[in-house]
Amino acid sequence: MQNIEKNTGNLYSDCFRLFNREQWLAQGELLADQLGLDRAQVHGKICLDGGSGHGALCYQLYLLDAQKVVGIDLKPAPPQDIFKDIPNVAFVEASLMQAPFPDQSFDLVVSSGVLHHTLNPDNGFSELTRVLKSGGDFILGVYGKHGLFSYCLWVARLFTVKLPLVPQALVTKIVDWFKLNPIWRYQVLDYLYVPILHRYSPREVKAMFLKNGLTNPHRISSIDYQKGKKYTSQNTSYSYDHRRLLSRLLFGYGFIVIKGHKP
Repeated sequence: MQNIEKNTGNLYSDCFRLFNREQWLAQGELLADQLGLDRAQVHGKICLDGGSGHGALCYQLYLLDAQKVVGIDLKPAPPQDIFKDIPNVAFVEASLMQAPFPDQSFDLVVSSGVLHHTLNPDNGFSELTRVLKSGGDFILGVYGKHGLFSYCLWVARLFTVKLPLVPQALVTKIVDWFKLNPIWRYQVLDYLYVPILHRYSPREVKAMFLKNGLTNPHRISSIDYQKGKKYTSQNTSYSYDHRRLLSRLLFGYGFIVIKGHKP
């Protein structure tokens, strides 16, 4: 378990360190937009980003007037120059499997693109629910099942993760030789080499919310065609409208964002 978590943290921190300021901001804007976040939901609240990675979503929560923002990650990789003068944003190096916070610590919990890479997503979900205050909201983003892309990726990961026959060091050298855009480099290494990758249907994700006592789980679809074009021009990931026919053929259920309430 520790080796898997260590490898996951190292993979992402290695990728995120190469983002420039513009790319970092674009990733944060996309994540906040995907989760449907706005000032009305965030203002004055104590927020947790479960799996904060590069810290760009934490920065967006700060811009939306959160009272306090905490990012938890296996290996936090926020740009120090941006956060050094922001006292109400903090990062904690820890696993979601054992979140080091008391019960009911946060008004709003968000987690995007993280839980599906954990050894025990159910346990991670329960931990994020545990630290959410009664009356608070939980917004979760995970990979959806099906689609041509996910089927092709499953075949590719047979050779990179399951067997494995194609070492990560080799592919890293190749993408670095081609000098790929850092976001494209991140996506290639993420898709091919992250140790664990689960996929879900919207019904399965909603069932996780209900199982943990959260009410009114519903899907958020904030990225329409025009926003998708905007984010695609910035080379950001999962920047498409999952409701369009072509997107469904390529990506199945797409990137699933579900919001629920803790009574």
